[in-house]
Amino acid sequence: MVLSIIIFLFQLWGTESSLLLRYEKQVNKIISKELSLDKVQLAREEFSRGELYRISNADKSEGFLLVAEVAACRLGGCSTFEKLNDNKSSEYFDLLLLVDENKSIVKVSILDYYSEYGYEVTSKKYLKKFTHKNICNFSNDSDDIDAVSGATVSSYALEAMIGSLCEFI
Repeated sequence: MVLSIIIFLFQLWGTESSLLLRYEKQVNKIISKELSLDKVQLAREEFSRGELYRISNADKSEGFLLVAEVAACRLGGCSTFEKLNDNKSSEYFDLLLLVDENKSIVKVSILDYYSEYGYEVTSKKYLKKFTHKNICNFSNDSDDIDAVSGATVSSYALEAMIGSLCEFI
């Protein structure tokens, strides 16, 4: 089962504080449902903005999994996503993104949202708009998805994280 494979890989790597390990049940359910796979192998890729894994099944690449902490400005804080810095002065939410081998989004899920403001970004109806979009469309702002009302900054942060994957996958 996927869950036992994930646990085994993390025992080998010794990364007990991993986001993937924290959300292993949700990740297992999403991979099984969205990719219709029971047994997969995860190989960690180099990516500085989150945990990026190549998903394979029987030596065939099936896609990529990203589990990341996404920064969004605090209420009354920065005016654009580009003004964020890494000193934790921003609010964060945990993201799961499943991408197929053609860079098309299979599933976007907000695993945990920590703020009282901007929670509208977790709406399933809003997140469904990302399905089947190419991740590279987010890096050049041609995704045709408007920010959700009440969560403009969180929406921009989500799109910026997705767009940053284009050059890595």
